[in-house]
Amino acid sequence: MAMSLDLHTFMRLAEQPSATRIWLLAAAFALSLAASPGLAQSASTDASGIAEASNVLWADVDADAKARARQELENAAVAGDAQAQLVLGQHLLNGWVLERDAKQGLALLEKSAAAGTAAAQAELGQAYLFGTHVAADHGRALQLLDAAAGQGDLGALRLLGEQLVGGWTLPRDTKRGTAFLEQAVGKGDAKAQVTLGKLLLHGVGIEEDRARALTLFEAAAEAGNAKGLVVFGEDIMWKMRDPARAEAMLVRAGEMGADEAWSILANGAMYGYLGGGRVSRAKFDGYAEKARAAGQDEIAVLDATRNMWGINMRASGPETIARLRSEADKGNAAAARFLIELLRNGNRMNLWPDPKGARDALETYGGLLSDTARAQYAMTLDAERARTPEAYATVAAAFEAQPELWSGWFSREMVKANPNVAFYILQKRFKDAGSYGGALNGYATRSTLRAVFQACLELDKPERCDDSVMRADVIADLLTK
Repeated sequence: MAMSLDLHTFMRLAEQPSATRIWLLAAAFALSLAASPGLAQSASTDASGIAEASNVLWADVDADAKARARQELENAAVAGDAQAQLVLGQHLLNGWVLERDAKQGLALLEKSAAAGTAAAQAELGQAYLFGTHVAADHGRALQLLDAAAGQGDLGALRLLGEQLVGGWTLPRDTKRGTAFLEQAVGKGDAKAQVTLGKLLLHGVGIEEDRARALTLFEAAAEAGNAKGLVVFGEDIMWKMRDPARAEAMLVRAGEMGADEAWSILANGAMYGYLGGGRVSRAKFDGYAEKARAAGQDEIAVLDATRNMWGINMRASGPETIARLRSEADKGNAAAARFLIELLRNGNRMNLWPDPKGARDALETYGGLLSDTARAQYAMTLDAERARTPEAYATVAAAFEAQPELWSGWFSREMVKANPNVAFYILQKRFKDAGSYGGALNGYATRSTLRAVFQACLELDKPERCDDSVMRADVIADLLTK
């Protein structure tokens, strides 16, 4: 069975405490190298030698040891070892341990992929699909991912399946996408079980089937993956379908190692979703403490939110900002993100928008964020500042020119930053498609809303269109489409 350390896996592992992170990443690489199909070996370096060099890069060793490990990988890669090309290419493309050199990383991965390495094909396909340090090329991405999936690479099967069913970066092909996911599920892949379960739970691209979703989540949990339990537990918690069941499921997930469950439970407790009123709020401290012990930065955001709205403490906007700055100064990225968002938009009660403060915060704490997140926040700040159709057009052009930044979260932030910019983007798209003949002004005119309604009918859960096409989630989904 092939394994590869893809970008999504790396990001999840990177959230672990440092000692745990090093061990998990090294172990994942060792498994990947031992199990990947189609690896061309040179006579001078065997798989165990490449795995050992990879482990050294992740280990807490001196710079000389890392330099020797890199040199060993470089020598093997030059000699044509596809395994070494894969490992070194992943590091250089993503900047994991070695300094990023995307051009060299891509070149190495191309060689490994050409040799038939499924993990390299999957890594490259993902990079081209999302435009990760390379111009997005969905045709090339599909070619590479198809090749990797044809070798049974689970990461490629999952990614292709999810994107084809969701229709986010690739044209929707529900039948083919579902087949990819079912193939991975049939191989016992817990991550695929969670991915397919989420699509079924929310009815994304396929008919909603909560019973099948739960069956898949339970199967993944049996294999030690509690992510599906988190998804299902959170869903029924916020919908207040069964608070006791939601709490029990999230506790179970947390005890299995899905640390985000503790933050979700604290959030639900804070807002009264775990038994209502005082009963629910009394549970906050216990779950918050578990989340802190698990290294969940999000708890700082919940504490700030309580301070902002006066939940079991005195409400104070200035104290909220001071609290977030203090946490960001300690390296808390979640606090830094919330600080930027609050300063950008305010809260319409005890915090006025402070766009300059938001830009200063982005500059001060930008090092805590990924390159993508910094670019996304910078664009939302540009959107917030836009006040005329000409300014809307400038931001809209920047948005359309960088599809690699698009995500559901980013689109929602753009709507929050300036709904007029969001409507301008949609007006321009509709005009280009011939479905809108009105002015490009960013206003929710009658003709604009008619075009939005027609586009809304093509989204998942089109029943939302009958409520209001000016719903933030509808506009955000259209921006991401």
